[in-house]
Amino acid sequence: MKSILAIALAFLTASAQATPRVITSAHATPREQYAATRLRAAVVNIPTHETILLAQRHDPLIAPYDKQIPDFWPNAEEAFLLRRIGNTIIVTGYDASGTLYGALELENRIESQKKIPEQLDDEDHPQLKLRGVAIGMQKPSITYEGAEYDYPYTPKDFPFFYDKVWWTHYLDYLVQNRYNALFLWNGHPFTSLLKLPKYPEAQELPTAQLEQNIAMFRWLTAEADKRGIWVLQGFYNIHLSHAFARAHKLPYHLSAPSPLATEYTRYCIAQFIEQYPHVGIFMTLGEAMGPHYGPQWMTSAIIPGVKDGIAALAKREGHAVPEPPIIVRAHATDIQDVMAAAHPLYSNIDTMWKWNGESLTWTNIRGPVRARFQDLVAGSNVTIANIHLLSNLEPFRWGDPDFIRETEHNFIRIGIGGLHLYPLRYWDWPFSADNTTPRLQQTDRDWIWYEAWARYAWNPERNPQTERTYWITRFAQRFGNDNAGEHLLNAYELSGICAPKLLPRIGITEGNREVFSLGMTMPQLIDAARFSPAETLWTGDAPPGERLTDYVANEVAHKPHHGETPIGVAAEVAASSAKAVEEAEAAAPGITRNQAEYQRIVNDTKSIAALMAFYNAKTQAAALVMQYGYDHNTADLEKAEPLLAQSVAHFKDLVALTDTTYLDAAAMHTSQRRIPVTGGPSTEHFRDLLPVYEKELAIFQSRLKSLNQNNNSKSTTDTHAPQPSQSHLDRRDEQPHPLPEVPFTLAPGAGELFTVSPGQPLYTDNANATIATVSSALDGLHGIRVSTRQEQPLHFTLSAPAQILVGFFKSSSHKALNVSPATEQWNLVMPNAIIPSGGKSLPVSVWAKPLPAGRNDLDLGKGAYIVLGFVPEDAHIPFTPATIPGQPPNLDWLFEN
Repeated sequence: MKSILAIALAFLTASAQATPRVITSAHATPREQYAATRLRAAVVNIPTHETILLAQRHDPLIAPYDKQIPDFWPNAEEAFLLRRIGNTIIVTGYDASGTLYGALELENRIESQKKIPEQLDDEDHPQLKLRGVAIGMQKPSITYEGAEYDYPYTPKDFPFFYDKVWWTHYLDYLVQNRYNALFLWNGHPFTSLLKLPKYPEAQELPTAQLEQNIAMFRWLTAEADKRGIWVLQGFYNIHLSHAFARAHKLPYHLSAPSPLATEYTRYCIAQFIEQYPHVGIFMTLGEAMGPHYGPQWMTSAIIPGVKDGIAALAKREGHAVPEPPIIVRAHATDIQDVMAAAHPLYSNIDTMWKWNGESLTWTNIRGPVRARFQDLVAGSNVTIANIHLLSNLEPFRWGDPDFIRETEHNFIRIGIGGLHLYPLRYWDWPFSADNTTPRLQQTDRDWIWYEAWARYAWNPERNPQTERTYWITRFAQRFGNDNAGEHLLNAYELSGICAPKLLPRIGITEGNREVFSLGMTMPQLIDAARFSPAETLWTGDAPPGERLTDYVANEVAHKPHHGETPIGVAAEVAASSAKAVEEAEAAAPGITRNQAEYQRIVNDTKSIAALMAFYNAKTQAAALVMQYGYDHNTADLEKAEPLLAQSVAHFKDLVALTDTTYLDAAAMHTSQRRIPVTGGPSTEHFRDLLPVYEKELAIFQSRLKSLNQNNNSKSTTDTHAPQPSQSHLDRRDEQPHPLPEVPFTLAPGAGELFTVSPGQPLYTDNANATIATVSSALDGLHGIRVSTRQEQPLHFTLSAPAQILVGFFKSSSHKALNVSPATEQWNLVMPNAIIPSGGKSLPVSVWAKPLPAGRNDLDLGKGAYIVLGFVPEDAHIPFTPATIPGQPPNLDWLFEN
């Protein structure tokens, strides 16, 4: 009889053999070690005698199996193989990341089958080289000394940044979905992450806080790296340390390079590269800085800073250091000039540009947007599509997997090699807008958003029918049975097409100036040109089709329509969203899990349906009002009135559905939001807009009543009398009072102060070009005039936050260069407000842009413009368009006081 000790040893040996062994390379990288940890946890309860070998393809560990497994093709980054050879499982990759992804794939199959699969003969690789998500180290409101985008990293503002448990969960979530990049956005992150001994005056944080940040960032980047996730830190130009700016009497951000700002930024970048060699950088060359300075800034600050950092790192490490990639956003800069200037100095440059602007409108692109992407693809190593902000989707749940699959399939067709994905709610990370306690985490609420983009970034060429089954199963896993899963997927798809399809047909912009879920006013629908519409919204980011102006003109002229029409799309999305509600409610019998979240999904589908019904009725009303501009038949307006009333009723339904369920409709709370109303504390929720639409309806009903009374009066005296024109009833007969001013001081160097009034010269170098007439709202303001070929930026100090009013104009004079505003940052507020003397210049239109108190600068490139004053941030600027001969009368007066 065996001894008890021998029996025990035999039992232990058998038990040990029954647990699969996971063997790694003797030189395993942190990524392979992390992969092995995941696999060991997956097989701990799997009784088997199998062995799993985990290593890169040419590691000695798997050399005995070289003849039984194929080699990877050249440059197959992140590719992996899974092979079963008897009781040996081979998990190998082209590189460490590929080996990691192979281990995760095997882990998923083990968890699904509750055993190691009997058949393993798989090979896979990603379609997109870079697959990243974005986190904003920024806040919904401008809270830090009035500066846009600048927020120091502190526990008060960004508590999640210091939470290692939260980060561990989030990074595991990213690697599980095979994301390989994490973009952190901030205006000027360097003083939150670096000690800058050359510029001690730049330090913004207490030393203890700065040291905590540095330690945390090192931990975060190391944890991300072992999961194959490349952390990239973004910054804007030219944003400065606030302490540095005060010490040198500079604005917090500049619109043009200066020697000091260039040297400071170069040094910051060099220190960042040296201290964080495995962290990438990406930048916005435009935004604060004039777009024409991009090439200069790239070649004098960015690239030299990177090279300085590489040199210092090489000296420290004792060996050559390869050039790290630099990612340059094409936003708000002359990117072709930037790349032409940069390539001779630095070859490893990737580019990034917004797909569908700052919304999601179509699975494809065409026209000027496609041409820009094709240029970027041809001129850079990797071109990254930025799925940015999603201004037309928030705050609701959104996840149409087939829409996403087709979108990323088009990435491949165009040659785009990377994905940069914003969360559905950017400015309030990591929370959603749902009014719950505790707040909902976006990665949980918006799981399908992250999973679908990741799945199709890896491979968008999957069979649609197979994919439908996959997503039904995913819904079933979260909520109940397959029947419930199918209904919920249908609901997401039916509601998912609504905002993307409708925005290009009736909206103003795909940018963050418009919050589509808050609706639109009638003037914005019938007079889009007044609100500076972004043409690429319909010429590049949508299928061919008509806008309301085209639709009504074709209707009046009895011409055929082409492509999508606003009336047709509005009706289509109203019907689709109503069907989505039916599908969501039909899932109820099969819901066995996450009941509270299911109810929130149902409420979202109802909210989207109410919003689409609002737009459907209002779009029809707008078309009728615009038709009245052609035929002057008040019957058109009478038909429009009940439709407009219906739209208000639908918006009331939307308010009832969202009043207690949502904290706000848009996470960006600044005055940069302009459509439907200026952003601010009192315009963030659906309930805030209901009075706007009720007032609009009441004014219209009053105007219509007056028109009918006027018509009846005329018909009793002259049966052939014409319909009344706008001038008969327009409330603008009362001239607006001059706007209030914000005091300012102009720094010496460029421009001269003047009082806006008739007879004043428009330029400093042409006394003959004067103001003939000016809107009374501007008459008497204090402005700044410049030359006809202005090049120097203006520097000024504001006593309070303000809107700067700048006149832009077209001129046939050879003495003047035309300057145009960047419509994403500027808002048209007073068209044709100044009539110049003579006949060579067209009327001057006034545009506004918010600016913080303190030192500011204005650089619009080379050309003429005129600063007409600074008014309080919350000042109401009267919109007073001039009547232009030969064109239909402006009809905004039907809806505005």
